[in-house]
Formats: sequence, C-alpha cells, structure tokens
Amino acid sequence: MTSTRTTERVMLSAAFTLAASNSVVFALMGNLQDEFGFADWGLGIIAAAGFLTSFVMQVLVAPFADRGHTRRLLIAGTVLAVIGNTVFATGSSLVQFVLGRAFAGAASGTFMPPAYATVASLDAEGKSERLGAMRGVDLAGFVTGPVIGGLLVGPLGLRWPFVLFAGSALVAMAIVATQPIPALPPNESGQRLAFGLLRHRSVLVPVMFLVALALPVGIYDSLWDRFLTDIGASDAVVGLSLAVYAIPFVALSRFGGRLADRRGRITVCFTGLLVVAPLTALYGWFAVPAIPIAIGVVESCAQAAASPAAAGMLAAGAPPGRASAAQGLAGACNQLVAATVALVATWGYGQTTPKVLFTIAGALLLAIGVAARLIHRNSGATSSPIR
Repeated sequence: MTSTRTTERVMLSAAFTLAASNSVVFALMGNLQDEFGFADWGLGIIAAAGFLTSFVMQVLVAPFADRGHTRRLLIAGTVLAVIGNTVFATGSSLVQFVLGRAFAGAASGTFMPPAYATVASLDAEGKSERLGAMRGVDLAGFVTGPVIGGLLVGPLGLRWPFVLFAGSALVAMAIVATQPIPALPPNESGQRLAFGLLRHRSVLVPVMFLVALALPVGIYDSLWDRFLTDIGASDAVVGLSLAVYAIPFVALSRFGGRLADRRGRITVCFTGLLVVAPLTALYGWFAVPAIPIAIGVVESCAQAAASPAAAGMLAAGAPPGRASAAQGLAGACNQLVAATVALVATWGYGQTTPKVLFTIAGALLLAIGVAARLIHRNSGATSSPIR
C-alpha cells in the first residue's frame, strides 16, 4: 500500500509540474501575436504544432513503455519540456514559436501515456478514481501555467514566464529520475503501433468518448485567449478564467472517478457528456467575459465525472501488456482532432462568429458521444469491461 501510494504521488507531482510548464504559452498567445506581428492563422499553426507532435510521440513512442522503458520515457518528456520553454523564451518569429510548441507537444506525448498507464496499473480496483486524480492534477498544472504567465507578463515581460517554467520542467525531471517507478506489465507485441487496438470495442468506445470530451480543446487552446480578449478581458482575467474552470474539476475528479467505479463508467460518462455538449455550444453566445467563465464552471463539474469514467473504461478495456499503447492511442486521437479543430477554428474565427464556432463544436461533441454509446449498446457483451 505504501509503495502504491508513493508511486501515485510521484506521478501526480511530476504530471502537475510538467503540465504547468507546457501550458504557460496559452495565456500568452495573444501577447506573442501583438508583440511579433503574425496573422490570426499563426495562432492555429502554433497550437496545431503541439497537437501534431504529441500525436506522433503517442503513436510511435508510448508503446515502448510496454517494453520496459517507462522511466526513460518519463525523463525524456521532461527534457523536451525544458527545450520547448527555452525556445519560446529566446524566440522572436512565428517559426521559432511553432518549433517551441512542437517540443512542448512532444514532451506531453512522451510523458503522459506511460504516466497514466502506471497509475492505472497500481491496483485492479479504483482505476477511474486514480485516473480521475491524475486528470485533476494534469488540469491543475495546465491552468497554473497560464495563470502565473498571465500575472507575470506585465511586470516581467514576455520572456521570463517561459524561463520560469523551463526551470519547473527541470524539477519534474528530478522527481522522476530519483524515485522508484514500477515497470508496466510486459507484452511481446508491445512494440506494434496501437491503431490495431481499435478493433477491440472495449478500447474503441472509451477512445471515442475521450475524443468527444476533448474536441473543444482545439478551440480553447487556439482561441480562448483571443476570444476573451476581444470581448474585453485582460491578460489576468484570461489566466484566472482557466483557474476558475479548473477548481471544480480538480476538487471533484477523484470523487467523479470513484462514482464511475461504483455506479458504472458508461452511465456516468454518457450522462456527463450530455451536459458538456450544450454548454460547449453556449460559450460563443455571450459578449460579457463573466458569462462564458461561469458556463465553464458548470462544464468543469460534468467533465470531472465524465472524463475519469472514460479513462477508467480505457484502462479496464486495454488488452494485457498494452496499457501505455492504449493510453497513447487515446491521447493521439485527441491530439489529432484538437489540431484539426484548432486550424479550422482559427481560420473560421475570421470568417464567421464565435457563436457559430462553439455551436458546431457542441454538436460534434454530442454526435461522437452518441455514436460511442450506440456502439457499446449494440455490442451485446454484458460481460465487457466497459461498464
């Protein structure tokens, strides 16, 4: 029990620190654009670069954790985060910022699948609860970076927040390099690409749910700063809006995972998705920053149950010895969808209204979630680990 809890705390601490270092840029996208004068589509390219490199790493690299290289991948992820922040701190052109974001995306894609797989594998019981805690600290770190970045950019300038978070990534590296990390259950086929796992409905259904819940991320990452700024929010308000979103999720995600373990993951996930979809559609309908921020608080509560439930489904449904590959597959699908949405949304931001963009996102989220629910219902496998 002590070893299990120690390992969980190590993963939680490192994930929080790495997520914060990789996310600071999202509160500063508008500042980078204003300072260095690139077009709106440049915001989409920066965001998409991170999504795409994360996708590649989760597909090609994550399966190596199933072959005994968990610690190496965790350390490599933190090193890539240091490089990414250093590039942002020293850059002055769109090309450099795209490169910096590419390193940050690669860092996340290398680190997160084995981290999630390790936490899920610690015990056969309570997978959703532990993964809920992991997702909670991941999000906490994700919003801490922009909050601190938004608060520091005024007094210190645009470069110093990136310098600070390059240092925080070094802290994450020290954590995983000096603490014991258990090996994942091995499998002789673990070197194969993970796409074949989609043949298993116990993998396909939770991956679809996770993609649906993550679909709006492409809009948030590329346009949230720009959208709130355009309707009158300051840099500090943009950063704080992310913190306000995160508080309910961080506070409730472990409880939401426990609820899913006890009440049924499929039921909890789909119910949460039915709440998230209309809320996503509502964001762009208001021109007062406080209203989208308030909507985000309600959405966060629903995500705190739906997301751990889907993650628990995936952990339970992954074939033996393919834990990291399955986590990488889900993350890669999320990143590919988010990259596509980021590119389309930033192009569409100049062509249509936020009302249209967010409404489309909510409708797509709902459509994917309903399709996943129907696939599960039609499987006819009552003994399936998807429950």
